Amino acid sequence: MKGWLWTALLLGLLSSAVGAQEDWQYSLRPGDSLWKICDRFAQQPDACWRELASYNGLANPHSLSPGDTLSVPIEWLKEKPIEATARSVVGEVLLYPAAGGAPRQVTDGQSVAFGDALETGMDGSVRVHFADQSVVQIRPSSLLVINQYRRFLGQKGERTELHLERGSIRNAITPMNPDEATFEVYTPGVVAAVRGTEYYLSVDGAETTRNEVLHGQVDVSGRETTREVMQGYATMAAVDEPPIEPVALLPAPAVEIIASHAGVEAVWPAQADAASYWVEWYQLSEETLLGQQPVTASRWEHVLPEGEYRLLVRAVDANGLRGEETWKTVRIEPAPPPPEPEPAPPPPEPEPEPKKSWDLWVFLGGVALMLAL
Repeated sequence: MKGWLWTALLLGLLSSAVGAQEDWQYSLRPGDSLWKICDRFAQQPDACWRELASYNGLANPHSLSPGDTLSVPIEWLKEKPIEATARSVVGEVLLYPAAGGAPRQVTDGQSVAFGDALETGMDGSVRVHFADQSVVQIRPSSLLVINQYRRFLGQKGERTELHLERGSIRNAITPMNPDEATFEVYTPGVVAAVRGTEYYLSVDGAETTRNEVLHGQVDVSGRETTREVMQGYATMAAVDEPPIEPVALLPAPAVEIIASHAGVEAVWPAQADAASYWVEWYQLSEETLLGQQPVTASRWEHVLPEGEYRLLVRAVDANGLRGEETWKTVRIEPAPPPPEPEPAPPPPEPEPEPKKSWDLWVFLGGVALMLAL
């Protein structure tokens, strides 16, 4: 799965993020001052503002402007940071620590630090949960670096920054302020600044970026061009090219489910503008991605063991942009017990032995003899 090329790439990506791990990065807002920041966040605000100015190399603390960034040591803060955690781990998911060391298999509930990289195998997926309730699902065959993320509840001035090198992610974001893009994802060709809540972002083998927005808004920028991609629209950008004008997502397929103990079959009317369709199935209880499959026909079937599942079907256009979602709940019942064996038929009654004809003559002869005497 790994090679020297990916190792070199990861070292370059991680080195740019590891420096931010020890400090909290606070972006100043209008009306902020060192004293106000220390009074709100520091354990010892009286001494904090002088130490904070020295720590950031500020000769004149009054020279700060909105948008400037301050580095605040974590140990100075009243509220302790909440680390991101990995959940719903399926298959091969490797973590490359920003602090160095060999990659290791991710386990459910494991913490993810600033600068860590996560790579999924062909059958791997994982959901990364953040303090603000945002969730990023890293899908199979993907490589994502967690440069930094919001670690405090109810605190402004923090931002999340991810780097998607390849593969795809599905993000459910909880922005503190819908007018601010505090969640950014970088790809080889664009940066996606999130103002909305749910969207997909992917990078294929040719480093073409695709973005599909289900709810809210995502600003996709590249080559000095920014596209505001609203709910129900998508864009894409090839390497060294600006993102295209947003196009409408294909409608959600009208899926009908036929389920039995033998498996599940999904059928839906074909869409004229669909080049293909995309199907995913999840474990219902944990929202764990179990598998995914492209199909060309408007029909899909699969053998599933007993249990409850969620099925996702999307139409795909000629540019590879996937459309609106259709979710269906599927329940696979246990196989019926084998029928009771039929009782064996009773053995046939023995036939009576036929009377021999000479028995009658013997009887008559005996009677005649007795009369003669």
